[in-house]
Amino acid sequence: MSFTRTNSGITNGHLFYDAEIIVYTEGGGRSISIEDVEKGIFNSKSIDIKFWNGLFSAAKFNKKVEFRALGSKTASKIIREKIISNSIRNVAVVIDRDLDFIKEPLPDSPFILYTKGYSWENDVYSKDNTIDQLNSFVLEQDLSERIKGEVSLAYDDYMRISRRLLRLEIIFRRQNKRFITELKGERFFDSKRSPRINKGQVLKLIKEKKNELPTRPAVLDERLGGLCPMNNSYGKLLTHLSLAIVSFFCKRHSSITSIPFLLFESSMLERYIHKQVMACDDYYKTIIDRLDTA
Repeated sequence: MSFTRTNSGITNGHLFYDAEIIVYTEGGGRSISIEDVEKGIFNSKSIDIKFWNGLFSAAKFNKKVEFRALGSKTASKIIREKIISNSIRNVAVVIDRDLDFIKEPLPDSPFILYTKGYSWENDVYSKDNTIDQLNSFVLEQDLSERIKGEVSLAYDDYMRISRRLLRLEIIFRRQNKRFITELKGERFFDSKRSPRINKGQVLKLIKEKKNELPTRPAVLDERLGGLCPMNNSYGKLLTHLSLAIVSFFCKRHSSITSIPFLLFESSMLERYIHKQVMACDDYYKTIIDRLDTA
């Protein structure tokens, strides 16, 4: 079904798919323009859909919902603007919070749902989830305390470095530049040598990027305060930290010599959602309930 390029096309789209509300996410195989959204074009497959669908189920969302992925954040932001201006109805959008809040407050509406941290990866690739995933691969009765300790040290090491990376990212964002969040996370990890973030690659990046800022010297006057580096760091870094840890110890303590990334991603997400079904995170439960009653 193709719709005309009007807001009513988006508002009434749910009627054609036996749903009470359509929820747009990021992710998917292609970036969808707002013109295509208005025609009813979308991605039906996305890891973002799996994440949010799992959370909506865990929070016991009462309405019948259809999720649609739009690829990049561009179309999602336009839909967010339409929601704020009351131009469309029967629609919600879920968005990675990113660091968008450092310049101005995020638009607020029951129909706009943000991830708790930088992105969904910050929830899924936690230390506890990584240890549980590793434990499922290593065919021993229990993962040894020594291995658990080394995983904790890798996360502690990352926490120290991510604090500095977060400060640098905020400095760059305030001058309309990106520091690390335009890069692929795997650059900073080598699971053949170590489960920890590669400090040498971090220092190399700082040297590469320091001259890109139009205003120097570049300093961050205020303290980060309660801004948790682990929660607000680039999600793709946490993804590859977790993958590096699991790959490193699997090669040494199991017969698994390589882990396909998509399989690892799906397994980690499923593990996280299973925990949410048992006890849904208060943050997500609150915002999903708010949408349910809106």
